[in-house]
Amino acid sequence: MLLHSYKITRILPCIAEPEKIRVIAEVSDEIHEIFPYLNAIIKGCIYNHPALTLTIRNEEKLITLHANHVTMTLIEDEKEAEEVLNWLKDLINQTYQKKDQIEPNYSSGDQLKPSDIQKLLPGINCKECGFRSCLAFAFKLVDEKIEIDKCLPLFLGQYQAKRKVLLETLKNAGLKVPSEFLESEKS
Repeated sequence: MLLHSYKITRILPCIAEPEKIRVIAEVSDEIHEIFPYLNAIIKGCIYNHPALTLTIRNEEKLITLHANHVTMTLIEDEKEAEEVLNWLKDLINQTYQKKDQIEPNYSSGDQLKPSDIQKLLPGINCKECGFRSCLAFAFKLVDEKIEIDKCLPLFLGQYQAKRKVLLETLKNAGLKVPSEFLESEKS
């Protein structure tokens, strides 16, 4: 067993969706040695070997493992935080037990991040898309739970340069972009 216990030390409002929470939990044991193994078995992780962090996306939640603590965003409540931490503890310990059978993956696995998308959105937090902020919209866009055309201001003339870069970025990341948007940006 690698991870014996955890303790929630802070609960804060989530930046992306203030009606949800961010959670910070200390872990009883250093867990960074398991990160390359988790990176090998979990699709879509972002592993930063020099910083000793591993970010996992679980549905819309972002869970970042550090050597001595865990941070989580977009959590409903403390009960859900406990459930996610228990899942994580089991995952870490099961992976640790089987690590001799897993080829560690030290690659970063970089992928498009909501913050990358947010920089290319109008940034006016108008809520026309149905979300509280451009960052919240960006999270849904990365998860493919909403399409880019729901950001109405993006399609105004003043945001043409940002729009062109954003549509190409989404396409290059393998996210769905309606072909009519790509065609209209070529002219």
